[in-house]
Amino acid sequence: MTSDTPPIAAQGVATLPDEAWAQARHRTEIIGPLAALEVVGHEAADEAAQALGLSRRQVYVLIRRARQGTGLVTDLTPGRSGGGKGKGRLPEPVERIIRELLQKRFLTKQKRSLAAFHREVAQACKTQKLPVPARNTVAQRIAGLHPAKIARSRGGQDAARPLQGAGGIPPEVTMPLEQVQIDHTVIDLIVVDERDRQPIGRPYLTLAIDVFTRCVLGMVVTLEAPSAVSVGLCLAHAACDKRPWLEGLNVEMDWPMSGKPRLLYLDNAAEFKSEALRRGCEQHGIRLDYRPPGQPHYGGIVERIIGTAMQMIHDELPGTTFSNPGQRGEYDSEKMATLTLRELERWLALAVGTYHGSVHNGLLQPPAARWAEAVERVGVPAVVTRPTAFLVDFRLCCKNREA
Repeated sequence: MTSDTPPIAAQGVATLPDEAWAQARHRTEIIGPLAALEVVGHEAADEAAQALGLSRRQVYVLIRRARQGTGLVTDLTPGRSGGGKGKGRLPEPVERIIRELLQKRFLTKQKRSLAAFHREVAQACKTQKLPVPARNTVAQRIAGLHPAKIARSRGGQDAARPLQGAGGIPPEVTMPLEQVQIDHTVIDLIVVDERDRQPIGRPYLTLAIDVFTRCVLGMVVTLEAPSAVSVGLCLAHAACDKRPWLEGLNVEMDWPMSGKPRLLYLDNAAEFKSEALRRGCEQHGIRLDYRPPGQPHYGGIVERIIGTAMQMIHDELPGTTFSNPGQRGEYDSEKMATLTLRELERWLALAVGTYHGSVHNGLLQPPAARWAEAVERVGVPAVVTRPTAFLVDFRLCCKNREA
């Protein structure tokens, strides 16, 4: 279990100062595409050097590090020998100047360049006798802005539309893992403990759904209320090979739908907006986006599948609490409860297999068939081969940040 946990990278996600993390993320955005090229010419290296505030030689060093690394943000973490945690942060008055000028001078239709914007920041700091931040530090603050906000402010609604959907309709999804939705629900069922088979309460279900194929990518059943840990566990289940997990449940079935999402689409609950989740997703190249308030058609796919699962539980399992007291009537849910948490998890896994093989009303074909067709067209998605290391980036970070 410990052999697949990289101590430097995994700990770095949780403990890196915010500025160092932002710098590593910005480097990844610039250096990543260059590292994928066979040859990086001087012109491309010089452009990257200007964007990062580095020399050409330093850019080539970063490209080499990226090629030799694991594809994670922490591959390009800046050196930390100059100080410990918290060192290198800008004074709050300087941060305030950058924030104010971002709104007033950078996020405008004039589309000022980074160099021009940095000059304005420098002049404002000198006027107030404050230290002048380096250009790459200012670039990091820009990199922390939402791309849609930058596009909308500098180019108008037309420029932002590809990043946020058009005409009130979510952006079109054309392949597996392009968009994955995650949501939670309390299960309408009382489970019993393993030893005495006594009622212990209603568990929670977290589901990850692939929007293009409608396949269930990941699932977590727990007695703990939804949290950032639940999200991390569900992401790990979605990204990794499920065969060991199925064998542990004594379930013989195929569940090949796995891989890291390109975009994770969530509602606005607190556990979906934690710093832990943001950093973990950035570390693994997973973009985050959120449902616009008051627009229920966004994110509705996962909710419909959860509703289908709850109806199956009402119809088939003993100990159901139904959706409301009126439906329950005189049914004694606690007295009828017989399933343990593990037995419920096994039943849900088998139910997912049945769902994947059944014709979906919206697709007019089974989700499993849709997945198979897409895989034949675009190739088998790569799965996470080091699940413990992947989970550490989310779960341990969650614990550290939310304690």
